[in-house]
Amino acid sequence: MGREVHGQEEQQQQSSAFEQTYGGDLFALWSESFGDHCHHGYYENHLQLDGNGTLNEDSFTLAREAAVRLIDKLLLWAKIPDGGGHGPQKILDVGMGLGAASRYFGKRFPHATVQGISLAKVEVEIATKLTASQNLSDKVSFLYADARTLPFPNNEYDLVWCLECADHILEREQLMKELARVTAPGGKIVLTTMCNRELLPHEKSLSESEKEVLENIFSDDLAVASWSQPSLYLRLAEENGLEAIQSDNWTKYVTPGVPIWIHFYKNSDLSIVGVKAFSMALPALMKDLSSILYSRQ
Repeated sequence: MGREVHGQEEQQQQSSAFEQTYGGDLFALWSESFGDHCHHGYYENHLQLDGNGTLNEDSFTLAREAAVRLIDKLLLWAKIPDGGGHGPQKILDVGMGLGAASRYFGKRFPHATVQGISLAKVEVEIATKLTASQNLSDKVSFLYADARTLPFPNNEYDLVWCLECADHILEREQLMKELARVTAPGGKIVLTTMCNRELLPHEKSLSESEKEVLENIFSDDLAVASWSQPSLYLRLAEENGLEAIQSDNWTKYVTPGVPIWIHFYKNSDLSIVGVKAFSMALPALMKDLSSILYSRQ
């Protein structure tokens, strides 16, 4: 499943795939419905449907609130000090989307500078404009860069944030190596990603029905490389010298928002094969196929 990407030419190809899938009309429509957070939300209750069994405008408001809540819950879970001079001073946001989390950090941590990176130039352009409109450009900036070859010195950041980016990168060994390299001693890495479940002792692979669901997602149009088991990320964290490693499965907090994703993609006029496949696969993913990994140093 997925596709491997090597070298500058291939990097350009992947960047183009990202922009074709996630740029332009999709970003405009997404922002109108969900705001500028391009990630899952943390739901403490299931979204409520109206009398016709469909979502209403309040559901999108709940989704926007849940996206911010996910960041807050992650910071709390990872024991990131808040405010004052005790919070992180240099933050790297890997795969920053439209830069919403970067701007959130810029406001929440007054003494921090934030650097966001993306392999999609359209994301960098939009994020830069949104940041300027909020007068945060002096402390929050964005760069077109590859997470597998980060253009930063060793030990540069005391918080490295990688939210739902790893499943777009096939070379996870190189990704984890780079995240660990740029993290300062005593710093923390917070990584979230979609995972397929761990195999049971008697299993050699996922079931055929599970494989079919995943195959529907891993299309070139969606620019998703593949999913891995959570244990892979834990092993890679250990191999790269990370300590105090923690992981958790927050599927139950994320999946209540699945109906609104299905509603959004199925009712959009966007002809994006991968996105459509993902929306059709989401109901199957609710059956404990997907999990979210959170790892820190």
